[in-house]
Amino acid sequence: MDRIRISIVLAICLSFGTFVHTRGDEPRRSAGDRPADITHITLNLGVDVPEKTVKGSATIDLVALREIKSIRFDAVDFDVADVTIARGEGSPVPVRFVNDGESIEVLLGDTPLAQSAPATIIIHYTIKNPKSGLHFFAPTEEEPDTPYVVWSQGESITNRYWVPCFDHPNEMQTTEMIVTAAKGNEVISNGKLLSKKENANDTVTFHWLQDKPHVSYLMTLIVGEFHVESETWRGKPVTYYVPQKHRDDVKRSFGNTARMLEYFTKLTGVEYPWDKYAQVCTEQFGGGMENTSATTLGDNTLHDARAHLDTSSDSLVAHELAHQWFGDLVTCKDWAHLWLNEGFASFMSPIWFEFDLGTEEYDYSIFNAMNRGFTGGKKRPVVDRHWENPRDMFDGRAYPKGASILHMLRRRVGTDMFWQSVNRYLNDNRHHPVETHDLRKAFERVTGRSLERFFYDWTERPGAPSLEVAFSWNEENKLADFSVKQTQEAEAFHIPFEVEFHFEEGRPITFRREMTDKETRFYYPLPAHPTMVLVDPRDAVLKEIKEKKGRDLWAAQLMSAPYVVQRIRAAKHFGDEGGGQDVELLTEALSNESFWGVGTEIAKALGEAGGDGARDALLACMHHQHPKVRRPCVSELGSFADDDTVVSALHDLIEKGDPSYRVEAAAINAYGKVKTEGAVAFLVSLLDRDSHREQIRSAALRAMGEQSNTEGLLTLLDWTKPGKPRWCRIASFSSLGSLAENVKLTEEESTLVVDALTEGLDSENRWIQGTAIRGIKQLGEDAKPALPKLRTLAAHSPERRIQNAAKEAVEKITSAAPAEVQVDDLRAELKSLQASNGELADRIQKLESMLDVKVAGDNR
Repeated sequence: MDRIRISIVLAICLSFGTFVHTRGDEPRRSAGDRPADITHITLNLGVDVPEKTVKGSATIDLVALREIKSIRFDAVDFDVADVTIARGEGSPVPVRFVNDGESIEVLLGDTPLAQSAPATIIIHYTIKNPKSGLHFFAPTEEEPDTPYVVWSQGESITNRYWVPCFDHPNEMQTTEMIVTAAKGNEVISNGKLLSKKENANDTVTFHWLQDKPHVSYLMTLIVGEFHVESETWRGKPVTYYVPQKHRDDVKRSFGNTARMLEYFTKLTGVEYPWDKYAQVCTEQFGGGMENTSATTLGDNTLHDARAHLDTSSDSLVAHELAHQWFGDLVTCKDWAHLWLNEGFASFMSPIWFEFDLGTEEYDYSIFNAMNRGFTGGKKRPVVDRHWENPRDMFDGRAYPKGASILHMLRRRVGTDMFWQSVNRYLNDNRHHPVETHDLRKAFERVTGRSLERFFYDWTERPGAPSLEVAFSWNEENKLADFSVKQTQEAEAFHIPFEVEFHFEEGRPITFRREMTDKETRFYYPLPAHPTMVLVDPRDAVLKEIKEKKGRDLWAAQLMSAPYVVQRIRAAKHFGDEGGGQDVELLTEALSNESFWGVGTEIAKALGEAGGDGARDALLACMHHQHPKVRRPCVSELGSFADDDTVVSALHDLIEKGDPSYRVEAAAINAYGKVKTEGAVAFLVSLLDRDSHREQIRSAALRAMGEQSNTEGLLTLLDWTKPGKPRWCRIASFSSLGSLAENVKLTEEESTLVVDALTEGLDSENRWIQGTAIRGIKQLGEDAKPALPKLRTLAAHSPERRIQNAAKEAVEKITSAAPAEVQVDDLRAELKSLQASNGELADRIQKLESMLDVKVAGDNR
């Protein structure tokens, strides 16, 4: 009992912030302990959505892996009525337990469970509006159109708020859900639907069974009213659940699902492993979550016909579907290896584009992933065993850098062997947790290559190489001469250095060497001076690169390189140069470019170059046939402030409108940046335009924050109020922060802005909260009145991102204050902590008395 009391004291102290824990001081993490193997979990639950209540039981079948005297289940804030245990074939009997608010520990008393002995534990419990894991929604005064719905989100460790379990990714079990809710609701969960029964009391009961093992964070429960459509693929149901208002958007958003199932099955050589595939679009869900056989998505991925001109759900749909193999069939054993889940899923979206739209779409998607991966993976390794919270691992290392690693692996071993190795990886580890070395072993067994150095460089080290490459030509000896340096501070990465040479006649010649030192020199004999010199032609290395070579080689590369990334690299070179001839060349290239992704990057390069020539090219590009090219051209015009020609062109486009929402919104954003006189009145006139996800109104509201005056302040304040569309409120909160940076507010104006942003912190919508926090952060010391609410969010918000954002805002505000003010604030915090200590002592005494009398069957 003393050990339990000590744990409680420590937990309470931590809740008061007594212990300071800073990033970089995290302990080394490893997979969770498994005293027993959970084989099956059955949940029998009644769900009352309006009352935000779940009541029922969890039946947990397990087998002891060693002799155990107690079994601890992760379970947060459960109101437990009783716990029973049945040993082997015996009948259930009451058992003592400890429920400390973080876990339920089942005490086996004088009769431990022997190694290999089976047992069934039944926990009867109630949950009321949990802080996390299970999210209830209902109409509110703030958002009266919100539907009644509840959805779960278990990743990374939040299913413990409604399912007693071993909430670690190294434990897999089969699961079953028997869920009763009000009639008219759909109940969606993992696996196959065994039955649906309407009851006499206006309720309905759904019985779902997932008979293949999976980890606890992949368990899902959604209850709400949906429009339902189904098709079949290889005899398996493929079902779509969407809000009624989006029933016409199903085919447009999810029409490629069955094709993806077929392609991913053929590509991996492993058939889709589950009994069904469902996609559920629901209220206020962000992105997607790959729950086994039943992906949850935000309803924002559904879009109308006009949005479909330059918007597709395919990237998200492919990502989440790929998880059914990578993350669900095989799951990372520990969060340090999360990239095995997210890297593969992020890689499979470009793989789908390659199949469906062509090689250039793949190359451009990987180009963007590698740019983000280079930035996101600079400071910490991909396989990182030191983290404060599992959510800290869900960043640029796991997603774009993970995808980049797989792309590099594909380039290194070849496409055929890559997929043979993936097949081996999946089949060797199906329904088992994996670590990074399992992937490496599969590739080495298939290819015969030693990949130890590859995995060391890309998964165990932070960063990536920064290259400086200089090309020169020796005419006498017909030698291409390359000086190559890795300029990063860290040791050399072992990378392939590949160059493709093109000539006026004949086929290209490719040379490849291994670079293992920080600095080296390569010589290549050639038949003649090359017309193009393409370094790392297929982007096989994650890197930052600076190239030095002649203008003629750069020009040829821009105009005729056969690879997307090479044309983009040349466009960036000329955008950085920014001379008149460079702009002319970029203009010509833009008019001739056939692929929209390169056109996008050329437009950015023109914006970087600046000048009248670039402006004229961008103005002409406003009429480009592809909306994905028009959009960046319009956006780049925002950098030409005080240019009457630009102002007039943007004004005309906005008044006339554009077939694409995104192009029209980009024009409004650019118009806001050029800060023309009378802009606010024009922007206000746009607030009557409807659009998908409020793109047009939101753009107009954001543009008001870009102005050099406060003419739009009252409008922005009005559009932050409850009852306004959510996306418009978010835009308005964001715009208030921008306005405070762009304009010197009067004391009265500053008070209005701070009050509005502080009210935004009270929102039940986490997106509004997050935007309000960012706005407050922009105000700095002026936002001091918001500190109490910010500190509360930093300490108690169930959303990890909200916690971190609030902490950063507190630091920004307090660090901006004079030293004497900071001292006064610290004194106030000390008084508050002293007052809390009295409450702490009372709570410890109450908890100890509860523990002393707690026995099975107590009603607390």
